[in-house]
Amino acid sequence: MDAAIVGVIGTILGTILGWFLNSLSNKGKLKLYITSWEDDFQYLDEIGCAVPSNSIEQTEFYSYKLSLDIYNSSGEQKIMRNIAIIFNDGKSDLYKSIPQDIGSRRISGSVAVYDNVLPLNIPPKTVVHIELLNTNHGHELDYIWNTKRIGLTYTDTKGKDKRVIIKSEDYANYFNKCSLKNS
Repeated sequence: MDAAIVGVIGTILGTILGWFLNSLSNKGKLKLYITSWEDDFQYLDEIGCAVPSNSIEQTEFYSYKLSLDIYNSSGEQKIMRNIAIIFNDGKSDLYKSIPQDIGSRRISGSVAVYDNVLPLNIPPKTVVHIELLNTNHGHELDYIWNTKRIGLTYTDTKGKDKRVIIKSEDYANYFNKCSLKNS
């Protein structure tokens, strides 16, 4: 009888310990590392070529390119949905941009075509590298001159919205800072 009780207790403790160790190995989260961020202001010259802008008034196009390493420290697969770049004035979001995945590039004649970024599945204990970009033009640029912070947002596996700050800069004074650097 005592041996039976010890066996049952051992089985229960083994089950609890196995569950605990499994839960412990699945702990972890997505860690995002911004490897590069480039943004560019351009206008079309007399010939029709895109060249760098020197002022807010001259700017016709704004584009960004983001390189990102995503590490899943968990023992289970994680997902990133609804990936977006948010332009914020320090108090509220001004503009939400759905980035395009550079990996989806297709050439059609002389034009490169990209697809919007899709949900990402990140395997356990791995790093996934992704490159994103987008371009806006014309009247769609009003938000950028009020931007003070740029961030990346996504929805995680549990349905929670996450945000990572990419860059803090007062874009209203962007060209003033650039002219000081060049002089």
